[in-house]
Amino acid sequence: MPGCDLRSASDMIGKQRIALTSLLGLILATLGLIYVLNLERIQRCAMEWFMVLKPNSMITNLWEHPSLLMRANVFIFNWTNPEDFDNPNVKPRLQELGPYSFTETVQKLNITWNDNSTVSYLRRSRFTFDPSASVGKLSDVIVTPNTLAVGLTYKAKKWSPMLRTLMLLALNMYGNDATFVKTADEWLFRGFDTPLIKMSNMVPTRMLPELHFPYERVGYGYPRNESTEVYGHHNVYTGQQEFSKLGQIARWRYSNVSSQFPKCKLRGSIGEFHPIPLRKGEPISYFLPDLCRELKIDYAGTTVFEGIDAYVYRGSKRNMANGTDNPENSCYCEDNCEDVRSGLLNVSACWYDVPVFVSYPHFYNCDPYYLEAVEGLKPEKDRHEMVVILEPITGMLLDIKATLMISLLIEPRPESVYRKARRTFMPLVWADYRVRISEDLLFYIKLVPISAVVGKICGILVVVLGLALLLYYPRKIFVQRRFMRQIDITNLENRIQATAASPELKNFGAGAEGSPLLVGLQYVASSAEAEHAS
Repeated sequence: MPGCDLRSASDMIGKQRIALTSLLGLILATLGLIYVLNLERIQRCAMEWFMVLKPNSMITNLWEHPSLLMRANVFIFNWTNPEDFDNPNVKPRLQELGPYSFTETVQKLNITWNDNSTVSYLRRSRFTFDPSASVGKLSDVIVTPNTLAVGLTYKAKKWSPMLRTLMLLALNMYGNDATFVKTADEWLFRGFDTPLIKMSNMVPTRMLPELHFPYERVGYGYPRNESTEVYGHHNVYTGQQEFSKLGQIARWRYSNVSSQFPKCKLRGSIGEFHPIPLRKGEPISYFLPDLCRELKIDYAGTTVFEGIDAYVYRGSKRNMANGTDNPENSCYCEDNCEDVRSGLLNVSACWYDVPVFVSYPHFYNCDPYYLEAVEGLKPEKDRHEMVVILEPITGMLLDIKATLMISLLIEPRPESVYRKARRTFMPLVWADYRVRISEDLLFYIKLVPISAVVGKICGILVVVLGLALLLYYPRKIFVQRRFMRQIDITNLENRIQATAASPELKNFGAGAEGSPLLVGLQYVASSAEAEHAS
């Protein structure tokens, strides 16, 4: 019949709706539960996808044109008693001048994306003097040891007697003074020339390569300003094949080892990225072109930076220990390298065989031997400790105070102007390099923990919604049946009450009691009861 067909079609549609709603709820609840249980893994995959360096991505644009505020505060030591340089009983007395404050702008040039998940580039930095943040003036006159003479006599230890004789003649003719007296500007980025360098440039390099100078001027910061020569060609991992290598040095100056330290493989971050997630208790490492090597910094605990949970890393004694006290540093000083007491790292090979050593400023965390050999230094934890603060999820740099000092080894040698001087590691200059995250990047990093909480809440809501859809119709049917049963019971009670109250139904009941059928039923019941009683 038409009515029955219509009812059957309606029932089928209703069953389909129930089935689809329950299936949708089951799918949502399952997916939501999987999402909540694997939220950290999902977020890590999303973070890796976002952080990998690839052309024209947001993170790559930030990497190519960093918006970080970078500042270098440079302090130069003025030698105040050079007249006593040949008296081994008198300690060198030093006066710290500065800071000479510079802002740094970094550019990456000739960026090339390679097929082996690396990217190559040249780095160029521009340093701009900031008088308002400086205490010293670039015109300050500073007295320092004759670094050129010291470097030549140090290198001459490996030369033949004939070359050493030529070197002594050149020094006596073109500058064998014990000191250089130059302005701060000349010592920093402008540099200065000397007659000895001019003379050496006249000699063909093939004839006497040992006397060849890499640059035409001398200076602590020369030629770093607006030049790519010092920093060299960089090749770093993009993180596409191995995310743990993101931002780590792969090759420098077209080699996977430093020519200055050929037995040590290149390792460390260039500074923009770190292997994530960061792990408590493990150090981080940087590759520093100025040192031609890796420098590790130890984990020191946690802190809160601008409302963000962060990890703190501090330069320790172990990081600057010699190869005996810290075997990790042993490959950087082998063969003819002069290893020294812990606290100083020999980087002479990186500085063209000039006896240059790097340490924390004012010999902080160094063997007491170094501090006792000079006057005018005062190591302080707050000023001279190296501190790095990183966000542990993204590995992004929040704040850094990189402090390093360069010292020159002066030792008595027969062919040196310092033949009567005491063996001293003379501090020359130290830098307090500050980098702080910009406000726009800080805003995005603050969203990372918020996004994790929001993601967890959304996942729970999806689970709740799925369960609600899954249980909606079963609950509705259960409630309806219970309601209908309650209605049936209520109707029955009402009918019984109506029967008891109606006279017609009572008469009907009285007449019914005398009916032969009920009499028979009563008889059967009475007989059954009698048998039961017997």
